[in-house]
Amino acid sequence: MLKMIINKLSNPILFYADKQGHAVFRNFCLFKNSGCSYDLELTKPQVGKILEFRFELEKYLKPLYFIIPIIVYFVFIHFKYTLANILLAEFIALFLIFICRGICSYIYSQYLMDRFGKYKLVEFAPRLTKSKLKEYRENFKSKIIIILLGIALFFMFSFGLRYAIKINVNANKNFSTVIKLSNLYFSLYPKSANIYDMRAYALYTKRNYKQALEDYKQALDLSGKNFTKQDYVRFANLLYLAKKVYTVENAVDIFNDYVTRKNMSILEQSQMVWIKSLFRIENNSFEYVIQDYNDLLMALDHEDLRNKFYVSSDRAYVFYLMGEYEAAISSYDSLIAFAKANKKEFSNELKSLYVERGFAKRKCNDNISANEDFVNSGIDVLDIDKYEPRIIEQSFVVEKF
Repeated sequence: MLKMIINKLSNPILFYADKQGHAVFRNFCLFKNSGCSYDLELTKPQVGKILEFRFELEKYLKPLYFIIPIIVYFVFIHFKYTLANILLAEFIALFLIFICRGICSYIYSQYLMDRFGKYKLVEFAPRLTKSKLKEYRENFKSKIIIILLGIALFFMFSFGLRYAIKINVNANKNFSTVIKLSNLYFSLYPKSANIYDMRAYALYTKRNYKQALEDYKQALDLSGKNFTKQDYVRFANLLYLAKKVYTVENAVDIFNDYVTRKNMSILEQSQMVWIKSLFRIENNSFEYVIQDYNDLLMALDHEDLRNKFYVSSDRAYVFYLMGEYEAAISSYDSLIAFAKANKKEFSNELKSLYVERGFAKRKCNDNISANEDFVNSGIDVLDIDKYEPRIIEQSFVVEKF
């Protein structure tokens, strides 16, 4: 089957006379009924006239075989790079090419009928020697190889661009060049989350916060529904930049919108709530902080005690940061009791829980009980202050690309 298709596509002959003396012209059908047969004996000038017209049509048609895929490709690269979009782009390109061939087929058909009247549709099957068939196939394969090499060279250039962008981000710190090369990349190749990450960083250094924010949105969209390691940095920087461009509440709304687009594990969800909570507390926006933790705890399976313990630990820490020390102590009481009952699994966590409860008690002026907690933690007294819950000022997160 494949051999037959290659023979059809590679055959350059446009006219022949069959054994019965019928004149058969090749039409624009690729496979079935590809010949227009006349029960006539035509002179060379008559045949030449028809073929000249056919050549004129192909002067317009052949460039379209290259122009249409190129136009469709450059439109496609501005959309999300998915299998569905790739198949859609291929379908559109083929559809447009077949429309153009259909138009040429109609014009050619009318031209033949104007000259010789109605024709009979037959298979276009000229008698060819094996050597000729082989020659045509080899020429056809050569053209295909040249096209594939051209495509390969075009996409090899993309790897060179990627490398140049990385060098200018990591080593040269030439962020103006990073932006220019990224823009060139996006004008030639499909969207890439990694390129958006690098351009976002470069735009941030140039104080173009709004465009940097848009690049992180694009990167999060392109990374798909599954949560990736790079998404931690993207979400943190999304909040940071959204606050610079809009308000704290707008930043949280944007953050929430993109979080809901991801499929996350419980650990990943808790980390997103943690990032958002610290952001809210740092910006004195305490509303909904504890509600977020309560919602996450409610969503957990009743038997998932391990995750409940860690989420509750984060909530107790957040209570302290918010200045709600009594609520923090109450939370730590439950957590310490649970950790003591499961000391084999949570012995390391028990140390930090004691210290954190001790600081909460100290804030409530219960210094004696606080000191008892510090002692029970087993942590060196000189290192105790390192364990006090504190807000680390959020800043733009720079990663190695």
